[in-house]
Parts: sequence; structure tokens; C-alpha cells
Amino acid sequence: MSREVFLESILRVLNYQPGRLAKGTLAMTAGMGLRTLGQAAVFLIVARVLGVTDYGAYSAVLALATALGGLSGMGVPIVMLRETARETNAFGQNWARALAALLLTVPVLFAIYTMLARLMLANRIGWFPIFCIGAAEICFAPLTFVTIQAYQGHERIGRAAYVLSFAIIPRFFMAIILPLVLFLPLTIHLSIWTLMYMIAAGISSCYCLWLIRRDLGVGINVCWSGLRWAFREGCAFSFIGAAQKGLADIDKTMLARLSTLEMAGIYSAGYRIVDMAILPLESFFSAAAPRFFRAGQSGMDGASQYVCKVIPLPLAFSLVGGVMLYLLADFLSSLLGTDFQHASGTIRWLAWLPCTRTARYFLQTMISVADRQYSATGILISGAALNIILNLWFIPLGGWQGCILATYISEVFIILIVLISVFRSRRHDP
Repeated sequence: MSREVFLESILRVLNYQPGRLAKGTLAMTAGMGLRTLGQAAVFLIVARVLGVTDYGAYSAVLALATALGGLSGMGVPIVMLRETARETNAFGQNWARALAALLLTVPVLFAIYTMLARLMLANRIGWFPIFCIGAAEICFAPLTFVTIQAYQGHERIGRAAYVLSFAIIPRFFMAIILPLVLFLPLTIHLSIWTLMYMIAAGISSCYCLWLIRRDLGVGINVCWSGLRWAFREGCAFSFIGAAQKGLADIDKTMLARLSTLEMAGIYSAGYRIVDMAILPLESFFSAAAPRFFRAGQSGMDGASQYVCKVIPLPLAFSLVGGVMLYLLADFLSSLLGTDFQHASGTIRWLAWLPCTRTARYFLQTMISVADRQYSATGILISGAALNIILNLWFIPLGGWQGCILATYISEVFIILIVLISVFRSRRHDP
């Protein structure tokens, strides 16, 4: 390398100004960072107060509720994000359609959730915690998420990050006063926490609706025209989200059903720590969502070029994060107390999950934004189904180790199928 080229490279680095994506990623990382700190505090307090058995029960019900909560609106909020990213003037009508979709789907999903909870968990967990968690995740949480997606569509990532970080504040204050229940009978600790959890979710959703009315000038109004088209466009996105939730969370519910609540608590605690380590990756995808959709307008070529451009840094981060999780597993599990001392093994087994998950996120996003969301849906549902089948086999044999093995196999399966789908589509496209 010549001296001039070397000096030019140094000057380019020194004069670097972060672009809008970098600023958006930093803003979302800051918002998610604050949210994660709050979640970590809530997690530590709740795990210590509830103990491993009640925490396992709480995690099992929460996993089922969040999996079904991902179907709220049947993808119409994602269509709102896409259409707003491509044409800002389309936001008002798409916002009203998103609220109409929530109004139609939430009661149905809550009924399905209640039925499944009764079949899978009612003999181990009381009805009151089941109701409170379902109301928080299926009724209230979707309002917060649709608000975040509205800001994402406008590329107001800083405001989306603010909403994301604010959502944890009511829950944090509830967790601070939770230790007061230690003076009450042990049998009602879980019921009291889930009631507080539901109230916090309700406060957050009400604030989000007020905030978006102030910032973007839209209120609580619904639009029924074009809703059938929006459902048709968004259904695949909705099932993608539900399949992702199923891959990440349904094993906790199955572990509570097929094994013990104690084992579910240990596994859920370790998984929660690994989830927090993936924070910057989630921040990147949140900030880059509008750009992914715009790149997908030119088909698979545009989407794949954008993915190849931005994927190296997230992959490197996930690898470094995996190494740190493996090395710090004992220390991280010690923060939870003696009930969770075996969570260090779970953390070590899950340490490499960020690597596989990053690769899968990029690949599935690439085909989803290129208007092939139904292909992505079929692939993810196949992976989720494989995960459930493997858990039915592996959990009785290996407990939480079986859960983790099923997760890795399912992740690799999805990656391979998506790669095959991409190569085939590129071969047949003109």
C-alpha cells in the first residue's frame, strides 16, 4: 500500500460521520440498553422473590402468551410499517387498519390462549396468573408494539427507542415493590406479581397511544376498508413472528409440561441471560427494518445485496458475545441466587445461539422483504414444527439439554432450507 493511499484511509476513518442507519442503530441500542437494564433488574428481583418453581411456572405461561401475542393483528401492523416506509402519506389509513385488525384478532387469540393454557398447564398453575399474563401479552403489549412500528415506518428510530425503553419503566417500579410480598404467604407470590405485570402493561399501552396521537396526529380510530387486503398481505408476516416466538419460547412451556417447573425455571433463567446478550442485534434489525423493505422492492437481488453489505459486523458481534457468555457463565448464574446455580450449564450450552440466530434472522428477512413472505412463513413454520417434535422426544430423555439440542437442530434446519430457497429463486428469476 502506497503512502498516499494509507493517509487517505486514515483521513477517511478520522472524518467518518455515522449515517442514518448507524445513528438509528445506536439510538435503538441505547433504548434497548435501558430496557435491558430494566429487564435485568426485574428479572433478578422476580427470580429471587418467586424462587425457581414459581419462576418456572411464570416463564411457561409467559412463553405461551407471547407466542400467541405475536399473532395479534395478523401482520397488519407490519404492513403498516412497510407501506409507511415506502410512502409516508399512507400512514394514517394504515394505522387505522392496524387498530381494526387488533380489535378483531385479540379476543380470538385470548380465547385460544386460555384453552391451550387449560390443556397444558392448568393442573400446575392457577387460573389467575394465566389470565393476568394473557391480558398483558395478548391485549396490551400489541398496542405498544404497533406504536413502535409506526415510528419505525417514519424512520424515527430515536422515538421508537424511547417507546421501547419506556415500556419497562412501569414494570420496573412494580418489581421494586415486589419484595414486600415476602411477608405474605408463599402461595400468592406468583398471583401478586402477575397482577402487577398486567397493570404495568396496561399503563405502558395507554401512554403509547397518547404519545403517538401527540407526535403523529393519529388517534384511536379504525378503518375497515382494505382490511381484507391487509390481512392477506400481513398474514405471512404474522406467522413469521409467531414461528419465531415458537422457536424461542415454546420449549419453556413444553419443559414445564413434560418435566418439572424447577427445570423450566433453571432453563428459562439461562435463556433469559442469553437473550439479553443479543440486544444490539435486535437493535440493528429494528433500525434497519425500513431499509430492508426498500431494498426488497427490487426483488431478491436488492435484498441479498443489502444483506451482504451489512451482515459482517453483526456476525462478528454474535461470535464475540458467544465467547463472553461461555466464559462468564458461572458469574452470571451466581447473580440469581443459590436456587439457580445450575443455570451456568444452560448458559454455556446456549452461548452459541446468537451466531445461528443472527444468520437465520438475516436470511429469513432477505426473502421476507423481497415479497416472498409466504415462502419464509412456510420455512419458519416447518422449523417450529420440527422444534416441537424434537422437544417431545428429547425432553423426556435429556431435560433442558434436550431443549437446547432441539433448538440448535431447528435453527440449522431453517438456515439450510432458506439457503436452498434463495439459490433456487435466483436461478429461476430472469
